Amino acid sequence: MMNKSQIPSIGIDLGGTKILAGLVSACRLLGEPIKVPTPKGADNIIEAILEIIANFQKDSLVLGVGISTAGIVDPNSGEVIGSTGNLPGWEGTALKTIIQNRTALRCVVENDANAAAYGECHASGLGHNTCVIMVTLGTGIGGGIVLHGRLYRGAHFAGGEIGHIKISMDNKRHCTCGLWDCWETYGSGRGLQATGWELLGGVSESQSSMVPLRDRLTTQNIIDAANSGDLIAKKAIEKYHEHIACGMVALCHSLDPDCFVISGGMSKFVDLKLLKDLLVDRTLPRVGEKLEIYPSCLGEAAGLVGAGQLVLDAVTEVEQVSVAG
Repeated sequence: MMNKSQIPSIGIDLGGTKILAGLVSACRLLGEPIKVPTPKGADNIIEAILEIIANFQKDSLVLGVGISTAGIVDPNSGEVIGSTGNLPGWEGTALKTIIQNRTALRCVVENDANAAAYGECHASGLGHNTCVIMVTLGTGIGGGIVLHGRLYRGAHFAGGEIGHIKISMDNKRHCTCGLWDCWETYGSGRGLQATGWELLGGVSESQSSMVPLRDRLTTQNIIDAANSGDLIAKKAIEKYHEHIACGMVALCHSLDPDCFVISGGMSKFVDLKLLKDLLVDRTLPRVGEKLEIYPSCLGEAAGLVGAGQLVLDAVTEVEQVSVAG
């Protein structure tokens, strides 16, 4: 007979374009995850999630389901209280209640960046630390904060929205959130593109191979040019690291973390040693010198692993309280 601690959960990571799902146990993914396109509309998304759950239940006994979703989530009610443009009409969805009523399974719903941070922290054995901050570098910047092994969500469940730290007063770059000069307008993939575009102003084709591409510049153009020795592209990459460091310095001086975990599609272009050097140079000695920076260990599976582990830990916590009572 299977020990209850060995029974896995279902972890589901809901994004704007795809749903990634798999079985989770002890903060690791069991087997290969499944991937399906995200359908349009809240009702269709819910039906897709229910179908995924039913398919896993055909072959496995599961302890519950954890769902990682874009948007601001009230983890107590499991309701999506702040939506994202990638999931129109998703705001106001009482996801936890719907899933529990339709499946009779314990359900936990969490913001995608928070779930990923929780997964990365515990899969890497960092849960004993005072403060772990995950920074996800992609089209934007996402993040999650784990204090003493537990997620810090803030008073309004937006505690990990680190991409919207303001790092300039010049009102130069307009963020998708409607504010100006958020960290993600500089330290994301879009930020690198904007930096490259700015540096190419007044530059001739003899000085940079990127000049003909200026109005359609991509991050890959800049990376490729830098690898080919283009000095302007190298300067863009250098400034990109400085921009990433700028937001991390603000986090260092406000939260004094033990470590950062760097993840996301842009993370593969980040020199972690250079980033550490920049932080040491820009922070108080006691803060920067002891700081560690780690790469992601879960990759794109971080959200589903974190969500799956959150429901496993929730069940365990309830059982411990029951025994103590």
